[in-house]
Amino acid sequence: MEEIKNTEANEQERNIPTPPLDTEETVASKEDIEAFMRERRKAREEKKSVIERENPEVEEYHTEESALDPYLDPDPEIPWVKYEESVYLSRGCNHCPLPYHPVCSCERNSCSKVTSTNWLAGIRQPTERPFDCVEVRFKNNHKDFYRLPDGLEVTEGDIVAVEGAPGHDVGIVSLTGELCRLQMRRHRISPDSENIRRLFRRAKETDIDRWAESLKEERSALLRTRKIVEDLGLDMKVNDVEIQGDHSKAIFYYTADERVDFRVLIKVLAEEFRMRIEMKQIGVRQEAGKVGGIGTCGRELCCSTWLTNFKSVTTGAAKTQQIMPNPQKLAGQCGKLKCCLNFEYEVYADALKQFPPAGQAIRFQKGLALYKKTDVLRGIMWYAYEGQNDLIALKAEDVKQIIAMNRNQQYPEKLEDYQVELMAGSGLVQESTDEEVEREIQRLAEGGNGVVNENGEEERRPQRNERRGDRDRDRQPRNNDRHQERHQRPNEGGERRQPAQNKQRREGGNNNNQRRSGGNNRDRRG
Repeated sequence: MEEIKNTEANEQERNIPTPPLDTEETVASKEDIEAFMRERRKAREEKKSVIERENPEVEEYHTEESALDPYLDPDPEIPWVKYEESVYLSRGCNHCPLPYHPVCSCERNSCSKVTSTNWLAGIRQPTERPFDCVEVRFKNNHKDFYRLPDGLEVTEGDIVAVEGAPGHDVGIVSLTGELCRLQMRRHRISPDSENIRRLFRRAKETDIDRWAESLKEERSALLRTRKIVEDLGLDMKVNDVEIQGDHSKAIFYYTADERVDFRVLIKVLAEEFRMRIEMKQIGVRQEAGKVGGIGTCGRELCCSTWLTNFKSVTTGAAKTQQIMPNPQKLAGQCGKLKCCLNFEYEVYADALKQFPPAGQAIRFQKGLALYKKTDVLRGIMWYAYEGQNDLIALKAEDVKQIIAMNRNQQYPEKLEDYQVELMAGSGLVQESTDEEVEREIQRLAEGGNGVVNENGEEERRPQRNERRGDRDRDRQPRNNDRHQERHQRPNEGGERRQPAQNKQRREGGNNNNQRRSGGNNRDRRG
């Protein structure tokens, strides 16, 4: 009761008439609903004018009049939150960092496409003098190693100013200490090399402000560059732009099928952006890693999340894993073979060592059985008799045994003696070949209802069985009469042919031909 009173008091304060409440019938009349809608429209316009005066940049979501419910009394003004993508996500943070405040690890790991985990954190180093090189991360997967000055210690997540070519750049420290040494060894970079650039200092507030301005210009620079490339008629695709932290240099990443003469393009871009221009050609795999996307598995692309090096992928990896060579399923968004084909290749390669050579036929007394396919993880091989399409599953150990018996001129009786019973239902769907699918479709088209009884036999429709039985009964007397007439028909001269004469006729010869021709003449004369 108190809630109802409070609701009525609020309605009276807003000068909005409430629908009359009746103990017997709580349905409002048509006039009450129209009055409620007029008052609601008026209150919405007044509130809209107030919001526009207070927050002119905020967009509002307006509810349609047909969606209003006078009984629920919803709020017609719901603020519409406009989402804007942060330009700092590609750098490893979700907002503009503060000077001398390192970026937290959870923020770096969630926003970084290629993150690094320091598994040596908290472990005391074996040497007293710490390693004097660190790994600094820039846009996307662009990383480089820099040498620390004497007396400066940095931690992971620090915003630092490093040496550029020319000027300086701003990045986030991703690795330090002994793990950075191992990373340099992996990339075959000597810590004593003179080509390693210097790290100047932790970034100041002025450095971060200029760095933030450069990040905001990358999107517009990318769109403008694509327009210029289209006007010049160059056969290339500009994928990404990275502007240096001091706004003195820009790196343009592009892909092209053939060699491109972009000397005129560099001049136009230098005049347009007033900075040094550098062009870098990348492959389609690197393009997918920079742009990102969602794979067929429903997750983000591996090359844009955690995969740092690209290994060559061949069709042999797909054949080893018994994957059908379908280009549409094997190719990723970059147009090349999927990198995930290499993830389980070694497992299948080791398992196939326990299998007999694929493609080798085995012989039985019943006939020759040809190899069809292999299930590596279950250790099963499928064979079928020559000229038949019915597949029979055998264990790999039994196939080895049969091959050894064939080498000793020993042949088992039949293939069915070694058959393995597999699961029925969805487990066999993946084991069906194209021929089996076509045979199954044809069976269904002929009238099979797809119902299987306990004995594994298909149950057909009763009506079809009855019609078939009627046809057989109608056909049987006629066939029997014809069969009896053929056996009761007398041969030449009313005598039956002797078995020896029939054998001689099958063997063939001139005499047989003469008899056959003579018999035909006698038949015609008779």
